[in-house]
Amino acid sequence: MNESETFYHKIPKKLIYISFILAILVDFIPLSGSLFYWLPEFTALILMYWAINRPQNVGIGTAFILGLLIDIGIAAPLGEHALAYIFSLYLVIHNRRQIVLYNYGIQAIVVFAALMCSEIILTLIRLHFTHHFNGWTTFLAPFVGALLWPLLNKIMVSILNFYYLRR
Repeated sequence: MNESETFYHKIPKKLIYISFILAILVDFIPLSGSLFYWLPEFTALILMYWAINRPQNVGIGTAFILGLLIDIGIAAPLGEHALAYIFSLYLVIHNRRQIVLYNYGIQAIVVFAALMCSEIILTLIRLHFTHHFNGWTTFLAPFVGALLWPLLNKIMVSILNFYYLRR
């Protein structure tokens, strides 16, 4: 194991759960329509972060459960986010060994692709159920999510370092 893998191997599961709870709570904040389209799904970002850095604890089952929780929380058709999270996480898990080797810029491109896949699936499901296209602004969130990816990594590593120094 290299230094990065041993660093993430020592992470207690409660920190992973706390990060998911906080991400879900942020996603449940009601926002205006114009701001709503700009923000990425933080649950999806945290899900991808832990799938890349701690795949032993976060996988397809976690994506399914989190997707169902998001669907229940925002009153979306049940399974909509679960399906989107499963497909996007599959892209990340399938290429995880290569993603870990890249810098944050290249990782952001992979995260953009996964978030865009998720957004396309959500748009197709919504189009099927409501026969209404919300517009091209719905595809802005993956761009913002990719831009936030390096910042998310820095914040998470800082939190984990703080946790280890406190112990």
